[in-house]
Amino acid sequence: MDKIPLQENWKIPYPFSIVENELYRLEYKSLNGRIEESLKKISRNAPVVTKMYKHTERNDVFYEIFWENKGDLYYETISAGVLASKKELLKLADKGLSCNDTNAKYFVEYFDLFIGQNDIPKIEMTDRIGLIKGRFVHPLVEKNLKVLPNDIGEEQLLDSFQTKGTLEGWIHNVFNLVKNHPKAVLPVLASFASVILHEADLKPIVVDVSGTSSTGKSGLMRMCASVWGEPEKYVGTFNTTLVAIERRSTFLNSFPHILDDSNGANDSRFIQPMIYQYVNNTGKQRGSINGSQRTDSWSSLMITSGENEIVTYANAQGVPARVILITQFAFENVEADFLNKLYKSVKNNYGIIGIEFLKRWKSSRERYLNKFLEYEKEYLEVSNDNAVLKRLSRHYAFIVFTGHVLNELFRQEGFQVDLKALQQLYIEMNKLNNSADMPLLELQNALEEIDANRNKLYSDFEPHGSINAFYHNGEFYFAPAYLKERLGANEKQIRYLWMKRGFIMKFSNRGNDVDYKVIKKNKRSFRAVQVNKDIISKLGFDFS
Repeated sequence: MDKIPLQENWKIPYPFSIVENELYRLEYKSLNGRIEESLKKISRNAPVVTKMYKHTERNDVFYEIFWENKGDLYYETISAGVLASKKELLKLADKGLSCNDTNAKYFVEYFDLFIGQNDIPKIEMTDRIGLIKGRFVHPLVEKNLKVLPNDIGEEQLLDSFQTKGTLEGWIHNVFNLVKNHPKAVLPVLASFASVILHEADLKPIVVDVSGTSSTGKSGLMRMCASVWGEPEKYVGTFNTTLVAIERRSTFLNSFPHILDDSNGANDSRFIQPMIYQYVNNTGKQRGSINGSQRTDSWSSLMITSGENEIVTYANAQGVPARVILITQFAFENVEADFLNKLYKSVKNNYGIIGIEFLKRWKSSRERYLNKFLEYEKEYLEVSNDNAVLKRLSRHYAFIVFTGHVLNELFRQEGFQVDLKALQQLYIEMNKLNNSADMPLLELQNALEEIDANRNKLYSDFEPHGSINAFYHNGEFYFAPAYLKERLGANEKQIRYLWMKRGFIMKFSNRGNDVDYKVIKKNKRSFRAVQVNKDIISKLGFDFS
């Protein structure tokens, strides 16, 4: 028993005993009318239960078991149900425990008696990190709660939460490299903002960085990850699945979910459902023979990169309202070795700034939270009449607000975010980023297609074949059949938004508002959707 850890006074339950680190069971036989005792060897390993873990969010119980085998020490944490099932216990043979069809039933008996007769240390545990029942769990800070990931992928992610360098080293050698590049500063601030997103009761959202190849996007993703841990281990890729995204999001919970290179997706069709799954902050609901399974949730920001805007992989009208797009990204006017310096800096400075941010925020949060309302109002006003940007404005404002907080908390260390540059970046988004306004973009694309294929525009003469649009009495009209084919499943929703925003004209039909009217050309009647002259002129088209 000298090699069994933690306690020398484990009670080995009768009728079991441990001899030279092997497990035996006392058995009785009747021989010539006499009862004789004998020790039967159960296993060449003698496991003991060293810890009991109680899940802090659920009633689940786990046990840590220990055994020695040929000089090697083994520790495994398993659910309580494993120790009560012969079938489940057999799986521990893959872990090195001498368990088989013959002795599994004895192990079930042994573990049950052992747990009942020993005072096993009880420890709280969780299988994820971040905000849990009002308690924020950072794996390097939390001392009274054990983090036990569910699988090897989450173990690797947990292992990325490490520290290297110093607080000042990260500020001066990492952040200061990009502080004059607002398009880089915003996602770095989003990495900080993710862990306090719940403070403003905001749902998850995606911050996407797009630009041509070799412009520093991957280095930027590693910089965002360096706030919390070792970048190479923390950053994920798009070569993944919806289930893996869900599990990773659940485990990180409050910490940012960072994915590099959307062009690397094995099937780009998964990106749209991934965005919706993530921003709805809950996993897929699944059933079982026992009823619905538990569905986990999270509250964080996703930060992504790619050569193309992530919204180009989606055709749903609602996707742009869930993504802050940073387009045409590049580090401009930098030295030739800038990217090498960036990669080297994040490899030598990571993890410490995030821990210190959480510590200082906790002691100062009430002093700053009211300030967010000012930023929220400011960015809502800047959004003008862009409905999508209005929806994004609260999240953008919260990220900029986080920059304000960082300026205050780390003033002595020289941390300085240019908040005015971030406001100017938002104004540029409002002016240039048409893809943030999907209804307007769809209208513009449809008009461009008609303009490029005027042989399907019925003006003075009827086209041969299909009719996509009409020019009649100085007005431009879409053919409803064309819109149905072009817009697909989103047709009704986009036409409703066009009418609501005045892009197309509204008419009355038997007391109901409709977006079409009947026009007559060459003694034939057609239903047609009339486009507002002003929007046609504003977008630069002329069909006269």
